[in-house]
Amino acid sequence: MKMPRDPRNTFSGSAERYFKSTDHQTGPDLDFIRETAGRAMPAVTVDVATGPGHALKAAAPFSGFCLASDLTREMLEVARKHLSGAGLNHVRYAQARAHELPLPDDSADLLTCRIACHHFPSVPEFLREARRALKYNGTFVMIDSIVPSDRDAASFMNRVERLRDPSHVRSFDLNQWREFFRVEGFIVRTVRTFQRTHPFREWGARVGLKGEGLENIEAVFRDAPEGIKEIFRIETGPGGVVVSYTDEKAIFSACRAE
Repeated sequence: MKMPRDPRNTFSGSAERYFKSTDHQTGPDLDFIRETAGRAMPAVTVDVATGPGHALKAAAPFSGFCLASDLTREMLEVARKHLSGAGLNHVRYAQARAHELPLPDDSADLLTCRIACHHFPSVPEFLREARRALKYNGTFVMIDSIVPSDRDAASFMNRVERLRDPSHVRSFDLNQWREFFRVEGFIVRTVRTFQRTHPFREWGARVGLKGEGLENIEAVFRDAPEGIKEIFRIETGPGGVVVSYTDEKAIFSACRAE
């Protein structure tokens, strides 16, 4: 397998499209973050790989100090524009890798990371960093795409994601995530899953994919085995045009084990 591309090569030119994306602007995961922050009223909230800032927009109204971190400068600029435009002026911004957060130990009451971990070169390394930065009684909310436990289905979706965006590293299944949390010293309090249907062309356009690149992925979807088409609910129209597919997301709420 090729080494994943630097995510900045993907996201530097697509930040505004990610802000406008219906996949990212709405969802039960944002409701979960909003409810969690509303109950906890955290003094310090940190959003890792904030992208255009949707997760922090949900948490910030209930939070004191807020930090938005992201590897891509252009994403931070879009987040700053839209969060400031929403009157959320108590947010600070930091360009940082997910496993090198500019935070002291035991500092975050609420730490969030939404739809980003599949780009991280090492999930365990990120979880260790999250645990370091999180207060003992703090809450860590991690949301990401997951794949089925079926090996062929998991391989199919990871292949498709890498074709679309070479910065994709890997999506994991639910049990793999549970084991990551256990090994890295977290207690998982809540797990929820939900499905997300992606309009195919919007999904491709978000990362600037068009022409032959989009056609190649369309062929992979169209030629997939029937079992794979059923799992991912691949919908086609006249002439075999791919209309949409559906994947699954997981919401984990965890705390430090000690």
